[in-house]
Amino acid sequence: METGKKIDVHAHVLPGVDDGARNLAETSRLLRFAISQGFGAVIATPHGSRRSGGTEMERLMELAGQARQEIQKEYPDFELYLGQETRYHEELPRKLREGKTCTMAGSHYVLVEFEPGDDYDRLFSGIRALSFAGYHPVLAHVERYGCLRRDGCLEELAEAGCVFQMNYDSLKGSWLSSEVRWCRRQVREGRIHLLGTDMHQTGYRPPDTAGAMLWLEKNVGKKLAAAMTRENALHMIRDEGMD
Repeated sequence: METGKKIDVHAHVLPGVDDGARNLAETSRLLRFAISQGFGAVIATPHGSRRSGGTEMERLMELAGQARQEIQKEYPDFELYLGQETRYHEELPRKLREGKTCTMAGSHYVLVEFEPGDDYDRLFSGIRALSFAGYHPVLAHVERYGCLRRDGCLEELAEAGCVFQMNYDSLKGSWLSSEVRWCRRQVREGRIHLLGTDMHQTGYRPPDTAGAMLWLEKNVGKKLAAAMTRENALHMIRDEGMD
């Protein structure tokens, strides 16, 4: 992986396993698009569920290997890691221990999502359960949860061990939008650890980060921008703590 390149921590690029890339050709197109946007590595995060099992994990590892081999023919320094975006359920800690759900790049970090309409108590109890089980929960697309708009919620979840991932697209748009203003404020005030594309298909959520990066360059210091787009992802891959 080239020095200074961004790392995408949320990407549905494995072919034919969820609502992301439909085949290996589309996987390659998405990854080439990501490379053109300045990414040097991607953690593939196909959707996981309560029904995920060991056989599925074997298939995901095989597909990740195929995708990695294909893109490295053209870009030998590009890295593709395997993770998973898993909907929280009470059996998740056990499934992680049994290897029936993927952590992020083999680390103790777990990309987890909840229903957008879940209340705060549901999020807090799930995050705390994963932390108590020895994992570092990474809350996917934090901007989607209306219950987190209340002041102090992000801080309390962070104290419980939560890491926050926000989608690049959330930073684009007009300052007149209350949604955009909230997302930008969380970034400026240092509450967001990771940015991800949440890319799916070439015609639906492609990895277009230009608008978000332009806003970051104008409004956020280089150190904080580097932390969210690369450095904290490196800590994750290395299974290290984040600042």
